[in-house]
Amino acid sequence: MFVQMKRIVVKEGFSDLVLNRFSGEGKLEKQPGYIDRTVMKKNVRRGDEEVIVYVRWDSESDWKNWEKHPDHIAGHKANLGKPKPEHIIETSQSTYHVHAVR
Repeated sequence: MFVQMKRIVVKEGFSDLVLNRFSGEGKLEKQPGYIDRTVMKKNVRRGDEEVIVYVRWDSESDWKNWEKHPDHIAGHKANLGKPKPEHIIETSQSTYHVHAVR
């Protein structure tokens, strides 16, 4: 199993925009090797908010195939040259090979 984890930090009051964007159904769910996606909001009282998008794949090659898929590339190209939304403070992505799930 392989996991892709995105971390998105937004200004206070804007996490719902990110949660809604990543919670809907799309083309990702139809890709071979896709298992599921978990969208989480960090529990904070006030201040910047953090959203984690956790996507599980059968294998790293399944994830790489999605990264190279024309639909995925087209989605990124559609936003090419556009400024980052002001409510987004920081984004990062990490990937992991899963060694155990209990």
